[in-house]
Amino acid sequence: MKDTLPDISIQLKSSDLFDAFKRQLTKDFEQSNFSTDFIAGLEPSYSLLLEKIIAELEHHQKRSDATLMHLLNRIDISEAQLNRYLKGAEHKNHFAVIAELIIKRVLQKVVIQHYYKQNQDQEDSE
Repeated sequence: MKDTLPDISIQLKSSDLFDAFKRQLTKDFEQSNFSTDFIAGLEPSYSLLLEKIIAELEHHQKRSDATLMHLLNRIDISEAQLNRYLKGAEHKNHFAVIAELIIKRVLQKVVIQHYYKQNQDQEDSE
């Protein structure tokens, strides 16, 4: 997972992408009945994002596993993918692994949407 950190950090520094990241994260968390209070104050730092999302996941650990699985399904992280990453990171806090997957997948969705929007805008202007 660490091999993609420079790319993630660079993408998070783009204000357009980071704003879109926060909007998408808010949407995904809201639709999964998770609190979104922490999202407005997020800064474009991978380590700070990781810390805040871990804290939010730990805060909700008393809720059913179904709630967490609903969030992961909403974000488009499969149970098989989650299990594969958890198995490969047995020495890490499982919430840290889940938070990493959430950041990567939400950012991936935002980057793809941004890319297609830019291409569409270019096609429309031609």
